[in-house]
Amino acid sequence: MSRKTRLQDLVSLMRRHGEPVSGTTLAETLGISLRTLYQDVAVLKAVGADIEHVPGTGYALAPGVLLPALMLTDDELDALALGLGKVEDSAGPLAAPAAQLRGKMVDALSDEQAQRLAGVDRAVAEPVTHAFTDEHAPSAELVFYTNPLSRGSIVHWMLEELGVAYRMVVLDYGTTMKDPDYLALNPMGKVPAICHGDVVVTETAAICAYLADAFPEAGLAPPPAHRGDYYRWLFFTAGPLETALSLNGLLGVHPTEQQQMQLGCGSLQTVLDTLAGVLAGRRYIAGDTFSAADIYVGSHLSWGLQFGSIPWRPEFEAYCAGLNERPARQRCEAFLQQAMAQGA
Repeated sequence: MSRKTRLQDLVSLMRRHGEPVSGTTLAETLGISLRTLYQDVAVLKAVGADIEHVPGTGYALAPGVLLPALMLTDDELDALALGLGKVEDSAGPLAAPAAQLRGKMVDALSDEQAQRLAGVDRAVAEPVTHAFTDEHAPSAELVFYTNPLSRGSIVHWMLEELGVAYRMVVLDYGTTMKDPDYLALNPMGKVPAICHGDVVVTETAAICAYLADAFPEAGLAPPPAHRGDYYRWLFFTAGPLETALSLNGLLGVHPTEQQQMQLGCGSLQTVLDTLAGVLAGRRYIAGDTFSAADIYVGSHLSWGLQFGSIPWRPEFEAYCAGLNERPARQRCEAFLQQAMAQGA
C-alpha cells in the first residue's frame, strides 16, 4: 500500500469514528505500526489536516477535512526543485525551512513525483536518516550514542528537530557501555554522547546546547543577546530539578530547612513552584519561539508527569501537551515504543 493510499484510509477511518480514537486502535485497524501511524499523522497535519490529539483519549479529525491531491506538472515540479535548491544552498536563515518544506512536499506528492523532487523514498526512511542534510553545517559525521531507555531520548528529539543526518549507535547497559572503546569517549560509561568529527560532547543539557550552536540554521537557540531565559531554564532543569527529583523520588530524602540551604536545589516544592510560575500562560520557556530549552525542560516534565515523580499541575500539562504535538517528538516516541516492544 502506498503512503498516499494509507493517508486516505487514515482520514476515512477517523471520519467514521467521529470522536477521538486511540492511536493503538487506528494502527491495528490499518495494519500498521504505531511508529508509522505517528509519522502519517504528522504528514497529514503538515499538509493542513486539522487533527487534534486529546491526551489520554486519542486523535480527532475536524469535520469536513479532506486530503487533497497535490498535482504538479513536470515543469512546475522542476521549478519548485530549482527554487528550493537555491534557497537550501544559500547561507541564509531560510535554508533549513526550505529543506523542511522539501520534506513535507515529498510526503504530499505522488510516489513518482516525490522521488523526482527528493531523490529518495521518505515513506520508508528510518527515523535516524533524512532526505535532506544541512549543507552549511560542519561536514563531519555526527554519531549519536544512546539507549532508547535513557536520557538519550532527549538528544534523539533534538536531532530530529534539527533535521540533520546522523548515525545512531545503540549501546547496552553493563556491556557495550563499558567497552574500552566507548569508555575512551565517555569514562563515565553512560549515555548519551555524541561525536561530531573530532568533537566529543557528553551530558544531555550540554549536548543540546552544543547542537543548537553547531546547526544555527535550525533556530533552536535564541540570538546571544536573548539567551538569558534559554540558559537559565535549560540548566535549572539539569541542576535543581534533577537533583530535587532524585533526592525525593529515588532516595526518599526530604531535606530539612538547614539542609535545603546547603543544597543547590533547595526543596522539590520550591523547584516545582518556580517552574510552574514561569510556565503559566506561556507556550515556550524562553521567549516566543521553540528552542532546545523546551526539548530539555519538556522531556523532564513529561517523564515526571507520566511516571508520577512530578505532581500534576495545569501549567505543566498545558506546556507538555503543546510540545508533544510536534512531529519530531512523535517520531521519537514511536521509536521508543518500538524499542520497548522489542525488549530494549
